[in-house]
This record gives sequence, structure tokens and C-alpha cells, in this order.
Amino acid sequence: MKKNFSILVFLFILTHSCFAKTPQLSFFNEMKGPELKTFFADPRIIPTLSTLKAEIRMGILDLTPERAEILRELNKAGIPVVAWLLLSEEKGYFFHAGNGELAIERYKEVKAWADKEGIVFKGIGIDLELDMNDLKAFKANKWKFFMSLPPRLYDKKKIIDGLKTYNKLLEIIKKDGYPIESYFASFIKDETKNGTTSIQQLSGFLDVKVEKEIPMLYTSFMGNAYGILEVNGREQNLKAVALGSTGGGIDPSMPSLTWEDLSNDLRHAAQFADEIHIFSLEGAVWKGFMPRLIGFDYDIKIEEKPEEIENVKKLQSRIIMLSNILSHPTLMFIGVFIIFTTIIWLLYKLIKFIYGRIANK
Repeated sequence: MKKNFSILVFLFILTHSCFAKTPQLSFFNEMKGPELKTFFADPRIIPTLSTLKAEIRMGILDLTPERAEILRELNKAGIPVVAWLLLSEEKGYFFHAGNGELAIERYKEVKAWADKEGIVFKGIGIDLELDMNDLKAFKANKWKFFMSLPPRLYDKKKIIDGLKTYNKLLEIIKKDGYPIESYFASFIKDETKNGTTSIQQLSGFLDVKVEKEIPMLYTSFMGNAYGILEVNGREQNLKAVALGSTGGGIDPSMPSLTWEDLSNDLRHAAQFADEIHIFSLEGAVWKGFMPRLIGFDYDIKIEEKPEEIENVKKLQSRIIMLSNILSHPTLMFIGVFIIFTTIIWLLYKLIKFIYGRIANK
């Protein structure tokens, strides 16, 4: 009996190790051509990616000979690369409601360049974020930037037209035979489900429907890591998520994950996702994370934090409430005006009363 029990335990362990879920790993890479060539001069990077059977989502910042050379090396090594489309900073960098035509132009440019250079892409990625020019305007003069926002609340047409233009882009890409994926902020999906678009009107974010949707669940600066992945990952039944940041990218000053943070996020995401996309490859290399990912144990239990789930759901509720309020801008501005004038009137009465008391002494 004891012998039979031992055999059963052995078979369970063997079966578990053979069929334990290991997600497909992928890394975002966001570097200019010359910098990219220097980075990949490290002879350990491509072999490590091959060992991990990992993929790359490469930000196509430029169409330089250096980038073409590295992409051909990755193709030769059998490492799948998705072309992550980006614009120049002057044109907004990321894709948003106001630059759909520029996005179409950029895709055609990248496609023609890849064909000419003999580069094979596994698919095309579109990054739906803020207009880089808005970020620059905010940094330059916050008051002036905020004063420019109210008219956007009356311009729903920009979102409608933006979606039409991006759907046109999707049709072009599909005709060329490429699978399409998108990278987006999860709160935009919450607003879409709510049936409103006011936050999208203010920010330029778009909810473009594609074959594979990859939310950017970067717990390094969102906080509530357990709650973020549970609410915006597992509860949405997502099969692909983006984790980060490990550092790198266009703003290296942003907070980044420690190895312990990344390990925890990986183990959590592996419970529900088939694909895990890490931002960024360069950050993971510079921090020495890559060798530690080889043979990584996804099955170690993580600590459950129900209070973080509650925090994230409260934030979702506030975002939806804000979206609802902003969806009625005229009423909102009238309400703000009434509250402001009431406060001024009360202050006037209070000051008049105080001075009256002083004058009567």
C-alpha cells in the first residue's frame, strides 16, 4: 500500500512538471537604431532570448540601417518580432484620436522598408496612448494646458472620426496579411463599457478593437500590484498582459520594478495569461533579470491581498463617476460657477460681518 502511494505521488509530480503552465514571454524594446546596434552587440542577448523562446515587440522609432541589421539577425535566430508602430515626437509619438492618417502613412512606410530590407514581422502592434505634444504642453505650462481642455468635452466627433480612421488602418494591415495587436490603458475599456467617451475626448485615448488586446498593467507606477493584475487581468479573463516597467523606454526616470516585484507579477499573471509581455527588454538586460528568467518557477504561491482589489475597484468607480460628470460639460461648468460664486458671496458676507464688528467696537 505504501509502495503504491509512493508511485502515485511520483506520477503526480511527473505529470505536474510536464504539464505545468509556462506562459509565452515577450519583451518590448524601445531604442533608436544606433543605440539598438550597440545594445545587441552584447553576445548574450540573442542566445538568452532563444533559450527563453521569447518574442520581441520592437518600437520602430526609425528606419535606419542599424535597425534593419538587428532585425535580420533576429529573423535569422528565429526570434519572432512584432513591429510596434510609433511616430516621431512632433507627430505625437503614440497613436491617438487625432493622428490616424499619420498612423496609416507610418504603417505603409514601415511595410515598404521591411519589404525592401528583407525583414519579416510576425505582426503589427499599435500603441494607443496620449499625444506626446500634450505631455510637452503640460510640462511647459500646466495652467495653459488645462485651459485648453474644456473645448474637447464638446468634440465627440474627433473620437468618432478617429475610430473610423484607425479601422481603415486595420483593414489595410489585414489585407497585407499581418495579425494586429494593441497596447492600451485598461481604464479606457472601463469607460467604453460605461457607454461614455469624455475621458477619451480629453486625453485622445482610443478604444480600437483588434484581434489581440494587451493592457499595459505596469505596477511599477500604478501601485496595488495584486489588485491591478487581479481586477484588470484575471477578472477580465485576459490571455495576454503587459508587465513593467523594468526601466528603459523614452522616460527612464519613471519608477521601475525590482526583481522581487517582477517575480511576483510574473507568477500572478501566469495564473490566467498565456502571454506575458515585459516592458522593457533593455531594462531587463541592464538589471540582470534575463538569466534569472531561464527556468523561472511560476508555481510559487503569491500572497493574496484582497484590500488591493478593493482599492482598484474604488478607483474604477471614481473614473466612471468622473466620466459621467464630464459627459455633461455645460451642467458641470454651471455647477462649478454656482459653487464658486456662492463661496465668493459667503466670503464677502463673512468679511463684511467681521469688519462691521470691528467698526462697532
